[in-house]
Amino acid sequence: MIPHKAIRHIISLLVLISLLIMAAGSMDNGGEKSGTSSRSSSSKQWFQGGNLHNATVAQWKGATYQNKLATAADWLAATKWKGHLKSPADFDKLKVKAQMLVDAVDEVVTVKKTDLLQVTELAAAIVTMSNDLGP
Repeated sequence: MIPHKAIRHIISLLVLISLLIMAAGSMDNGGEKSGTSSRSSSSKQWFQGGNLHNATVAQWKGATYQNKLATAADWLAATKWKGHLKSPADFDKLKVKAQMLVDAVDEVVTVKKTDLLQVTELAAAIVTMSNDLGP
C-alpha cells in the first residue's frame, strides 16, 4: 500500500507536469507567448547579470524582470542555443526566446505549492518539452 504522503507527492508532481505542458503549449508559432507583447530592454547587455540559476520559486517571484531575462538567456545559451550565438542577430533571436522562457516560468510559478521548488528544475522541464525555444 502506498503511504498517503507519497500519493500527495505524486499528485503534486502530476499537477506540476500538467502546468509545464500548458505553459509550453501556450506559445504560438510566432515566437511569443499568446496574448503577451514583447518586452524590450534598452541595455545592449541585457543577457548579463542573471543570478537566479539556483533560485527557489519564491526568489524568482521577487526578482526583477532583467534578472529573470538574463538568467533565462544563460539557461538557453547552455542548452538549445549552445554553439549558435555567432552574430548580434543571434542574440536578438535569443532574447525573444529568453522572454518566452521567462513568461512560461512565470506562468508555472503561480501555483501556490511551487514556492520551495528550484526554478532550474522548472526551466529545464520547459526547455526540454518546448520545441519553440531553440535557434
